[in-house]
Amino acid sequence: MDTPRDRYKKSKYLRRYMWFFACLWTGVVAASVLVNLVSIRKEFPALARLEALASFNKDLVYRRWAANHGGVYVPMTKNTPPNPYLSHVPERDITTTSGRSLTLVNPAYMTRQVHELGREQYGLRGHITSLKPTRPETAPDPWEIEALKTFEKGKTEVTDMPMIEGRPYLRFMRPFFTEKGCLKCHARQGYKEGDIRGGISVSVLMEPYQAAARSQTISLATGHGFVWLMGLVAIFLGMNRIGLRIREKEQAQAERDRYLDELQKSLETVKRLRGLLPICANCKKIRDDKGYWNQVETYVRDHSEADFTHSICPECEEKLYPDISKT
Repeated sequence: MDTPRDRYKKSKYLRRYMWFFACLWTGVVAASVLVNLVSIRKEFPALARLEALASFNKDLVYRRWAANHGGVYVPMTKNTPPNPYLSHVPERDITTTSGRSLTLVNPAYMTRQVHELGREQYGLRGHITSLKPTRPETAPDPWEIEALKTFEKGKTEVTDMPMIEGRPYLRFMRPFFTEKGCLKCHARQGYKEGDIRGGISVSVLMEPYQAAARSQTISLATGHGFVWLMGLVAIFLGMNRIGLRIREKEQAQAERDRYLDELQKSLETVKRLRGLLPICANCKKIRDDKGYWNQVETYVRDHSEADFTHSICPECEEKLYPDISKT
């Protein structure tokens, strides 16, 4: 039968197991949160890079289209005056038969105007630049200068996440190469087909991505917090149920031990009643195990389930009460 000390030890071990599983579960949930947070941290910059890459590829496509056609003619306006850097190109400016004045827009001129529209409408910053710019507007900033230098060393892409005008951006830049259609305007600069002509940098505003990342982080934390709490509840309830089963088993064991103890005592009593009992030859008292002399009825009552009720036998009645016996 377990002693109170034994029960205390079992309860202590059970609590230790409970806290061990609770800590283990907390560690698993925390690891899952950490892995997902790292994934979120990488996911949204990767999405911003894909947006920048899509913009870059789009720029290359319409630049190539314009270059393959030798540029396009558009009406002269305040926003699209004749390009002074194309003055050497024959028929830079033409007049249609209806009298409309048109000017040639080369791929670089078109790209700059598209970038300006994109910045106004979508906040996407694009910049076509080169280490040999033909106009001040295409001059590279310090970050672009370093990127262009790495392109000449064989690198094909540069990304970074700096602050621009106090707001977070992902900056992306890739080189573009001189193609046959580019030589119409840039052959005099010494470029040959296949040379790195410059690069196009794209800056994507990160605030929308950061807002989406925060929202996803909150959802992640809420979901994992709920799962963690449910897991703890399950652990505590499970351990309490195990503890209850242990206590029930201990109670059943204690009850069984009590029955066995009573049975053992009963067997010992029966054995004593079956053995030789010291009895006084005169008064008929019986001596117990402790040396005390007891009346026969007292001894039998204490050592068995029998009890006595007093009466008188016929012989004693005749001897003690002859008058009553004869009637």
